Amino acid sequence: KSSDSLCFFQGHMEGEVWGLATHPHLPICATVSDDKTLRIWDLSPSHCMLAVRKLKKGGRCCCFSPDGKALAVGLNDGSFLIVNADTLEDLVSFQHRKDVISEIRFSPGAGKYLAVASCDNFVDIYNVMSSKRVGICKGASSYITHMDWDIRGKLLQVNTGAKEQLFFEAPRGKKQTIPSLEVEKIGWASWTSVLGSCCEGIWPIIGEVTDVTASCLTSDSKVLATGDDFGFVKLFRYPAKFGKFKRYVAHSTHVTNVRWTYDDSLLVTVGGADTSLMLWTYEMEGHRDSRQCDSEESDLDSEEDGGYDSDVTRENEINYTIKALSTNIRPMFGIKPHLQQKEPTLDER
Repeated sequence: KSSDSLCFFQGHMEGEVWGLATHPHLPICATVSDDKTLRIWDLSPSHCMLAVRKLKKGGRCCCFSPDGKALAVGLNDGSFLIVNADTLEDLVSFQHRKDVISEIRFSPGAGKYLAVASCDNFVDIYNVMSSKRVGICKGASSYITHMDWDIRGKLLQVNTGAKEQLFFEAPRGKKQTIPSLEVEKIGWASWTSVLGSCCEGIWPIIGEVTDVTASCLTSDSKVLATGDDFGFVKLFRYPAKFGKFKRYVAHSTHVTNVRWTYDDSLLVTVGGADTSLMLWTYEMEGHRDSRQCDSEESDLDSEEDGGYDSDVTRENEINYTIKALSTNIRPMFGIKPHLQQKEPTLDER
């Protein structure tokens, strides 16, 4: 007998997967999970896991530096660490919070600053070069859900669980008031926000604040991808001010995060309880291959549903409640027992 073993599957285990980051220059991505592991994945056709590292606590967010050489990871105990993206060895670690680190972002350009958001309603800004905290963003009334830098690295956009869209000057963290029309004119280094006038169409008319869990905009600012609590991945034309979209199904539970690769050729999504990482090929309109897809996609224009079968009105009419045994397993004949007439007993005769 040989002692060699053959690995068929590799991936995250217990808990949920929320942390996802794509490399700025290469077809690889990183994921971090409640199972206390950080994993690096090859997005080329090999689709294999390149590296794994055990963490002291589970994590919910991660982010590559602009040059791709460092990887920041936020953990569930309020700490975060920056590791070498190649070896996954520690470079530096901090802990100024006690609650879950919900989002983490390097500033664009040289990656001089690192914004670290937590579920205790604060965003800490660190100078990566000096390894010091240089600013604190205060004023959020709920936990931080999403965060983006502007292209200058001088402004932070923050979303909260109370459906607030807030802005802070970097690096000191002074709160700013910016009209919604001005927000659209600002050049953003990334867009993962789910709030604002330019993406109001991603929300159902009736729904919870947590229904849309993640979004990500292509580098050409034309297509906005979203993930939601119903397991759907959706594509919107940006700005997404209207309710038309294309919907795809693959995850068995809520989609926790979505990210485009550096060249927008692939969309990477992660599921929560299904702990899966899925890849979606993005093909420009007019260049799609005429082939059947495994997923239930809605990008086929038909006269019956007016081109898009995912209008907001129709979406709100869908009942997502699971109906067990809604149809008969086998045909039933005869009269139900409680409707049958009983024969009189001897005493009744």
